[in-house]
Amino acid sequence: MSTTPAFTVRVPPSWYEFDVWRATRTGDLARLVDRRIAEDQRLARYRPALLKALREAAEQAERHGAVLCAAMTEPRGQDVLTAMLTVFHTEGSPDPAANTVPAIAAQITAREDGSQWRRVETVELAAGPAARVSGVESIPFGERQADCVLMQTLIPAPAGGVLNLTLSSHQTELQESWLDLFDAISSTLAWNDAT
Repeated sequence: MSTTPAFTVRVPPSWYEFDVWRATRTGDLARLVDRRIAEDQRLARYRPALLKALREAAEQAERHGAVLCAAMTEPRGQDVLTAMLTVFHTEGSPDPAANTVPAIAAQITAREDGSQWRRVETVELAAGPAARVSGVESIPFGERQADCVLMQTLIPAPAGGVLNLTLSSHQTELQESWLDLFDAISSTLAWNDAT
């Protein structure tokens, strides 16, 4: 079994980045929110909604085996903009030839179905070539399904397996802005030790 590679990915300063295990078992998330409120008192009235959104993000990330999670919860008028980054490390295929970027991209089907769509491409990141899947798709949120803006960046890891950066938001009306932001975040991926 390959170990999770050492990597970094940068998110905007307004995002909450947290350890998935600690977030679901300690008061870390409440402390994160309270620190942010201390910096910006306007967020105080949104504390319950912010905490609930972060707890749901942490629980979902843990359920799916994420190695890193970050979330954005930003009040806008009567709504709260939310987005989530989860990073997964999988073993990939037992056949190393199936873990190349062209092979990964070839296994995913592009589609267009009304408001839902999926585009598949290869991209060049500083960390190396990657397969990129982006679009609007129906994904599970707890007990329900919801249309979400989604971007997955799949890149072969230096010591084996595949790293998958998944960014999502349920605010599909902002899909172009989200995809621009998700691309910028994914592009910061760097290997800490590629030996």
